[in-house]
Amino acid sequence: MNALSLWVFSVLSAIFLFLHGLEAFSEEVTRLGGERLRRGLARLTRSDWRAALVGGLATAVVQSSSAVTSMVTGLAHKRTLSPRAAVGLMIGANVGTTVTAWLVAFKIEALGPIFVTLGGLWSLLGPKPWRPYGKAIFYFGLIFLALDLVAQSLAPLAHSPQVAAWHPLLQSRVMALLFGTLLTAFVQSSSVVSGFAVVATSQGILAPDVAVWIVAGANLGTTSTALLASASLGPLARRLGLFNSAFNLLGVLLFATVLQPVIAQVMTLPVSPAWQVAMVHTLFNLTAAVVGLALLPRLWPRLETMLLRA
Repeated sequence: MNALSLWVFSVLSAIFLFLHGLEAFSEEVTRLGGERLRRGLARLTRSDWRAALVGGLATAVVQSSSAVTSMVTGLAHKRTLSPRAAVGLMIGANVGTTVTAWLVAFKIEALGPIFVTLGGLWSLLGPKPWRPYGKAIFYFGLIFLALDLVAQSLAPLAHSPQVAAWHPLLQSRVMALLFGTLLTAFVQSSSVVSGFAVVATSQGILAPDVAVWIVAGANLGTTSTALLASASLGPLARRLGLFNSAFNLLGVLLFATVLQPVIAQVMTLPVSPAWQVAMVHTLFNLTAAVVGLALLPRLWPRLETMLLRA
C-alpha cells in the first residue's frame, strides 16, 4: 500500500471513529435518561425560553442536534410533547450544537485518551449498576480522540500545494456554504463538519473567513436528519421537520446579511483562528434563537394552524 492510500484510510478511519463515537454516545445518554428524560422534557418545556434552554442543554450533553431534533419529532408524533414545546426545543438545539466547536477550540480533544481510559476501566471494573455510565464516558472520550486523530492526519495538508490549488474554489461564499450543507447532509452530523472546520482552521488548511461559511452551511445540512426521521411519521412530525429547516434557513439569512458587520469585527479580534470560528458559530445561532423566540408568541397562532391542520 502506497503512502497516499495509507493517508486516505487514516483520515477516513478517524472520521468514522468520530461518527460512530458520536452516535454511540448519543444512544448511551438517551438510554440512560430513558423515560425520565422524556417526562423531564415534557415538564421542563412549559415556556418557550425554558424549552429552548432545555434543548440547548440536551444538545450540549448529547453532542448532536440531529439526535435531539429527531427525538423531538418522534415525541411530538406520540403526543408526549406539545407542538409548541417541540418548536422551542428545536430552536435551542441549534445553540447547543455550538458547544462542539468550543470544545475543539479549547483543544479538549487532547483529553480524549484520558476519558477513553477512565470510561473503559469504569465500564469493566466499576460497580455493575454504574457501569453504563462508564460506557458513556468512554464514547465521549472516543469523540475527541477521533478528532485528535483527524487533526494529526490533516496536519500535512497545511503546506500541500495540491490543497492550496483547491482554495480558490472555496473562496466563493456560496461555494463554501454549499460545501458545508452537502457535506453535513452526507455525514448526517453538523458536529462532524463544524469540528472539522475548526480543526482545519487551527491547522492552517482553511482560512477562518472560509470556515465560518462552511459552518453556516452545516446548520442547513443538519436539518436533513429531522426531515428523514419525520418522513415515516405523521403529518405533525413532518411539518416540524420542515419548520426546523425553515428556522435554520432564517439563521443563515441573518448570518449572510445583518450579522456580517458584527462577524467582520469578530474576525479581527486578537484570538486564535479556531476561537474566531467558534465565536461566529455561537453568535449567529444565538442571534437566530433570540429572534425566533421573540417572534414565536406573535407567530404561534398561524404556525399552530399550519402544524395541526388536517
